[in-house]
Amino acid sequence: MDFLDQKGRLDKVRQGLKDADDLELPMSEEFFDRLHDKIMAEVEKTEIAPATPLIASRNLLRRHWRSWLYPAGGVTSLFLLLIFAMPQVSKITEGMQRAGLVSDGQERIAARAITTPEELVQTFISSQSDSDFLIDVASESFENLSIAQFNKIMGDKVH
Repeated sequence: MDFLDQKGRLDKVRQGLKDADDLELPMSEEFFDRLHDKIMAEVEKTEIAPATPLIASRNLLRRHWRSWLYPAGGVTSLFLLLIFAMPQVSKITEGMQRAGLVSDGQERIAARAITTPEELVQTFISSQSDSDFLIDVASESFENLSIAQFNKIMGDKVH
């Protein structure tokens, strides 16, 4: 029955709108002045209540929070992430260094230079010749040479 009641009310509204469609409004200056006076009289009667203190303070606090709380929270969370992530990152890099995965590349360059010096010279743009680069690698190797390795190379036996 609820649907039929709604349909009946809508039919009455439609009929009322059709009847009001033929209504002609006067276009005189006096009509609009009276209409204006009626509207203004109703506006003057209407009182606007001030906002309750709870709502005003809540809105003020929300605006205040938005101005500093969100950026401060973001920066704080970034610092916390860094504080908790740094030990993990250092553990990973230490493990990679122990495994020999992290280096500055000097070992690989030196090994490649010893095995194929022609290829290395072609890949680098430098003023050094093949022999200059190999002499540099040899002198660096000699500086890091231990006494036992030196004696082994020279053929001397340790007594």
